[in-house]
Amino acid sequence: MGDLVKILLECVKAVRDEVLSILGSAEAVEELGVGAGGDRMARVDVVAEEAILEVLSNSGIPLRVVSEEKGVLDLGGGEPMYYAVLDPVDGSTNAVRGIPFSATSIAFSRSPSLSEVVAGVVADIGRGETYWAEVGEGAWKDGSRITTSRRAVLEDATIGLDFKSLGFRRILESLTDVLKRAGHVRHFGANALEICYVADGRMDAFIDVRGKLRVTDVAAAYLIVREAGGVMLAPDGSELKVELSPTSRVSFIAASTMELFEEIKSSLKA
Repeated sequence: MGDLVKILLECVKAVRDEVLSILGSAEAVEELGVGAGGDRMARVDVVAEEAILEVLSNSGIPLRVVSEEKGVLDLGGGEPMYYAVLDPVDGSTNAVRGIPFSATSIAFSRSPSLSEVVAGVVADIGRGETYWAEVGEGAWKDGSRITTSRRAVLEDATIGLDFKSLGFRRILESLTDVLKRAGHVRHFGANALEICYVADGRMDAFIDVRGKLRVTDVAAAYLIVREAGGVMLAPDGSELKVELSPTSRVSFIAASTMELFEEIKSSLKA
C-alpha cells in the first residue's frame, strides 16, 4: 500500500469519526447553501468535506483540491503535485434520511483528467467497508484483493441503473431493451459505491447514461473497477476523457467484462 492510499484511508476514517453520529438526524439535513457543483449542501456534506480537507492539509503534499462542495482550492503551497478529487458524501439523500448506503469518494490524479487518476478510495460510511486501488496494483476491499464477477451474458447479470432525471422518459426508452434482457436490476442511491459493487462481483454492471452525474462522484470508483479487471467506458465505447472539475458530468457503462459491456452497448437505443 502506497503513501497516497494511506492518506486516503486516513481521510475516510476522519469522515466516519465526524459523520456517523449525525447520520439520519435533523442536524445532518440542515441546508447550508449551494455547493460549487450546483447542488444544495446539507450539513453532513460540509462536515465530511472539512474532515477530509484537514487531513489533506496536514499531508505535506501540495494539492489542488476539486470538490463538489467548495470547488477548486490549493493546499500545501507551491505547484500542486496531485489533484485531489472528492465527493465527501456520495448518496447524500440516503445519508440525511438515515438509509445505510452512502459513501465517501476521494481520488488522486496526476493532472485534471479522469484518465490520469492514480489512487482512489470509496468507503461505505455506515457499514465501514472500504475499497481502494492504485494504478498497476490491483483493487482491494478491507485488505483483500477483489476482482469482478467476470460475468459476460446480460441475461445472467445483475445490473445497476440510475434513472433520476428530468428526461426520465427519454432515459427509460434508451434502456428498454437492457431492462428486458437483464437478469436483475438494482439501484441503491450511491453511484460510487455501486460501481465498487461491480468491482468486487456483487453486481455485474452499472449504467448511467443521463449525462448528469458529476465526475467528482466517480473518479475513485473509475480506477477501482478498472484495477479489478472491469471496464468503464462511455456508452459509445470510447474512453472517458473528462476534465476533473466540480461541474464536469459523465455518462458511462461500468461492466465486469468487455463482453458484457458490448452486449449492454448494443442493447441501448439512441
